[in-house]
Amino acid sequence: MATMVAAAEQHPWLISQRHDLVWFHGSVVAGLLLLGLFVLLPPFDTATYTVTHPAVLLLLWWGILFDGTHVWATYARSYLAPDAPSRSALPGGWSWSILALGPALALLDAAFFFPAPSQLASAGVLFRSFLVGAYLWAYWHLVRQHYGFLMLYRRRAGEHGQAGARLDAGLLWVGCLYPYLRFSLSDAYTASGLIPLVPTEMLAPMRLLLGVSFVVVMVTLLGVIVSGRLEPFRLGPKHLLLTIVIGFHCLIFAVLDNLLILTAVLTIFHNLQYHRIVWQYEQGLGRVPLGGIARYLALGVLFGIAWYGPRILGVAATESDLLKNMLLGLGWGVAFHHYLVDGMIWRVRRSSTVVHALDAGALPT
Repeated sequence: MATMVAAAEQHPWLISQRHDLVWFHGSVVAGLLLLGLFVLLPPFDTATYTVTHPAVLLLLWWGILFDGTHVWATYARSYLAPDAPSRSALPGGWSWSILALGPALALLDAAFFFPAPSQLASAGVLFRSFLVGAYLWAYWHLVRQHYGFLMLYRRRAGEHGQAGARLDAGLLWVGCLYPYLRFSLSDAYTASGLIPLVPTEMLAPMRLLLGVSFVVVMVTLLGVIVSGRLEPFRLGPKHLLLTIVIGFHCLIFAVLDNLLILTAVLTIFHNLQYHRIVWQYEQGLGRVPLGGIARYLALGVLFGIAWYGPRILGVAATESDLLKNMLLGLGWGVAFHHYLVDGMIWRVRRSSTVVHALDAGALPT
C-alpha cells in the first residue's frame, strides 16, 4: 500500500488521468445525454403526470439505475462494510427516523392547513415548505459533493493554504448558486407549486440585481485567483472540474424549467462520480464493494426499485393528494438519510482511513 500511496502523490489526479477524465469530469456527458432525451420527450406537468408518460418513465429509469444505485453505494461503503473504521462515522439508529418526517408532515398538513396547488398534488403551506427545504438540502448536498472533489484535487496538488481553498470554494458556490437562485426568481418556480420566496412584482428587479452581482463577484474571484496573489496559479484538474460543473449547472437551469427533470439531469453527473469514488475507496482497502460488481449493482437496482417505484409510479398511479404527498415525503426521507450519512463518512480531515484508502486506490500514470 505504501508504494501505491507514493505513486498517487506523483500526479495531480485522484485515480489517474484517464480514469479522472472519464468518471469525474466526463460523467457530465451522461447529464447532457439525459438532458437531450428530456428535451425530445413531450413536456409534462401535474395534469399529465401519469404512469405511461415517457418523461415519467425516464425519471423512473434514472431513479432506479443511477440515483438508487448511488445511494446503495453509500450503504455498501458504510453499513455493509466489513471493517469497523468504515462504519465508525455512521449516525446512530435515530437517523432512520428521518424517513418518517415527510409522511408525518403530510398528515399534519392535511389535518390543519388549507390545500393549494403543490408539486404533483395539492398541499398546505406546511408540506409545501417541506418541499422547499427538501430541494434546498438536495442542491446543497449536490454542490457539496463537487466541493469534496475540488478539495481532494487541491490536496493532491499539494495546495493546503486556507486562502486558496476559500477562493476555489467561493468560485464553485457562487457559480452553482447563481443559476439556482435565478430559477427561484422565475415564473417556472412560481408554477412549480412551491412556496413563493419573493412577491411577484419583485421577481424582475431581483433577477437583474442577482445577475449584476453574479458578474461582479465572479470577475473579482477569477481576477484574484489568476493573479496568484494569495496562491500560485497553476492550471490543473480542479480548474477543469470547476469549469465543467459551473458551466453544466448554468446550462441546465437555462434550458429546463421542471424541478423533477432538473433534479435528474443535474444528479446523474454526481451519481457516476460517486460510484467511482466508492470503488476507489474500496480498492484502497484491498477489496471491491460487497465482494463483486454483479452483487453490488444487482442489490443497488433492487434498492432503486423499492425507492423509486413508490416515489415515481406510486405518485402517478394514485388520485389521493394525501397519498401522493406521503409517498413524496417518504421518497425524500430516503434521500435525507443518504445526505446525512454521506456527509459524515467522507470527512477526509477527520478520518485517516478515508485519506489512506483514497490515496491507495490511485493509479500511477
